[in-house]
Amino acid sequence: MIKHFLIIFLITSNTFASDVINLTFLGTGTPRPNIDKLGPSILIKNSNQEILLDAGRGASIRLNQIGNNFSKVNNVYISHLHYDHIIGLADFWLTSALWQKKKNINIYGPKGIKKFCQNIIKSYAEDLNYRYKKNDYTKLNCVSFNNLGMKAKHGEVNIEAFKNSHGHIDESYGFKIIFKNKTIVYSGDTSYSQNVIEAAKGCDILIHEVIASSKKLYNNNKKLRNIFKTHTDINQLIKILNITNPKLTILNHALLFGINESMVLNRIKKEYNGDIIFSKDLMSVDLGNEINVFNIIK
Repeated sequence: MIKHFLIIFLITSNTFASDVINLTFLGTGTPRPNIDKLGPSILIKNSNQEILLDAGRGASIRLNQIGNNFSKVNNVYISHLHYDHIIGLADFWLTSALWQKKKNINIYGPKGIKKFCQNIIKSYAEDLNYRYKKNDYTKLNCVSFNNLGMKAKHGEVNIEAFKNSHGHIDESYGFKIIFKNKTIVYSGDTSYSQNVIEAAKGCDILIHEVIASSKKLYNNNKKLRNIFKTHTDINQLIKILNITNPKLTILNHALLFGINESMVLNRIKKEYNGDIIFSKDLMSVDLGNEINVFNIIK
């Protein structure tokens, strides 16, 4: 049973039950600017670990909103190098350094992530030289998934990267997060993917993208039809859910054109009976013996 709670104001605590892992959706949007849906980024947190999945537009702002001072976020996973998933990385790094973060930040990502990090450092060299005369600031340690071996362990949190099917982007990944006997799967940006299905079978929480549009827009817009080829449409999503049967599905990074979330959910529920919701910025989910969803308004 999924329990929903409404919280008007939240101040985060540094203590979490050791048998609970928490997800906070910092940003749930797409490349389109939207103050209510900032760029894709999820904070994973348990009693001794804080990990970011992607670092989209405004990730640092959302962290500040929930009272997070960046000090414990030492590992960041980047699903692919599309700008909407990485544009917040420099902000997070530089702001955390200014906030006197002590530990270096590990950035795990696809092939090219090391070069990307090197270019960030070059871009801000003048600022770094001005602020840190002794080169005394938080560094970026960037590692590709292939060099990582596709798996990493952070305390009791295990993360496995797997390739998904994001059209022309060969280096695009989803993540399987295992905490004790609980499993969370993050699809990343993807069309119908067998790797996502294999990772998500019987999982506790599946965080999956979706694309949908009105028939009129789809039929009259060739560019939109091409975008559909690289994302997961409703029919594909229904098939995925009926195969994987997660306890809770959270639709994220939703590309909706001429159609709203209620229409998407109504369509899915005609052919799928499981629990399914849309993500919201600052929505928080506790996964332990049960799944509790907190809709945070601040």
